[in-house]
Amino acid sequence: MARHPEIKEKDIIEAGLALEEKGKMPNPGAIRAQLGFRGGLIRIRDVWNKHQAKQIGAISTDEHQMLLEDLPSEIADATEQLIVQQKTQLERLVVCAFQRCQSLFDKRLDDHLSKHNQQMAFYKDYETNVDVSIKKLEDDAKDMQTELKDLAEQNAKLLIENAKLAGQVAAFERALPTPATTQPSLNKAS
Repeated sequence: MARHPEIKEKDIIEAGLALEEKGKMPNPGAIRAQLGFRGGLIRIRDVWNKHQAKQIGAISTDEHQMLLEDLPSEIADATEQLIVQQKTQLERLVVCAFQRCQSLFDKRLDDHLSKHNQQMAFYKDYETNVDVSIKKLEDDAKDMQTELKDLAEQNAKLLIENAKLAGQVAAFERALPTPATTQPSLNKAS
């Protein structure tokens, strides 16, 4: 003789549904906890899976489920017209949204390109100005080098001329009589 199950199928299903109502996932462990940790996990899993399969099968194989074609022709035609109108409006909405997004994208792209072109023009002008400034500085440096060379040559000439004049002054001073010798002769003459 087989042993009777500790928990009835009805209790397992009710525990699973209670978990679903609470917003929890009814897995075998959660159902067993809901039952006060009674019953075997394998049996709980089998009963719950069988219940879920029955529910899915009941929804898909409902004989009393009506289709659009089963409705009276006036209602079916009105429904078809409503579906066509809604589809047309949805298509228009999607096209308008796409066009709006495309125009916004084009505008943003144009703004981005415009800013990029302005920055490129600025840097191009900046580079040109830098090149002009560098050329001017190089020319000024070359002029200063030339002026420095001319001044160095002039300084050398002046040093030579100064040395020459200093030598002439020294020779002239040696040639002049000393003041002691010239004064008595002046006194004698007076």
